[in-house]
Amino acid sequence: MANPLLFKSLAGAGGVAAATGAALGIPKLLEEKEKPVSELIKIHNPEKRLITATAVGDSAWKKAWQAYRTTNKSAPVGKDTFQLSDWSGVISGDINATDDAKKTLLDACSLNSKKKVLQDSQLYKDVLSYCTRDTTISDLVTESKKTVLSKIGTQTSDPKWKAAWERYRLANKGLSTDAWSVSGFSSAKDNANQNALDGFRDQCESKLASTSIKDMKLLEQVKSWCTAE
Repeated sequence: MANPLLFKSLAGAGGVAAATGAALGIPKLLEEKEKPVSELIKIHNPEKRLITATAVGDSAWKKAWQAYRTTNKSAPVGKDTFQLSDWSGVISGDINATDDAKKTLLDACSLNSKKKVLQDSQLYKDVLSYCTRDTTISDLVTESKKTVLSKIGTQTSDPKWKAAWERYRLANKGLSTDAWSVSGFSSAKDNANQNALDGFRDQCESKLASTSIKDMKLLEQVKSWCTAE
């Protein structure tokens, strides 16, 4: 006859083993959910982009530095959010938006954006607060593999700008008012093979910098009229 005590013993051992296995599996499960902060931003906060500029005088970094100092103005040395090596402690004076960022903030953002965390971690929230800028139409256009046109280093006679202007002119010449109300459009709309109007290039620059990333109509317009084909 089978020994019932033996069965109970085996069952107990099996239960302990199962529980132990489950416990050991918890860290593994959490590890699988952890992702680099940079990836989490793409997934959960597409309206934000990590600041990639390398100059401390970049406008996005200046804004981030202002936010960092404002939040940490009462933090003594070594107690600020990222524990920056050159953090000078409590701030008693004004915090100016025009001040250049510290290189240590750029370095901290670069380092922390690569760390693997969960979405609800404090580090993720901190990077989101002090290392990102708003996503622009330009970001979305670039990510769609289009080449964005820039006024910097180019002239109105640049072939790519002329081609972009021609696309805009043809798309709007039959309208009572052109889509972007380009200055000088009414007198130029019937003339082919022109240099791009300055007003048109200004509009492209403005639209590319726009943060209205949910405006699909605007996005498609910019893809058509402010890129090189």
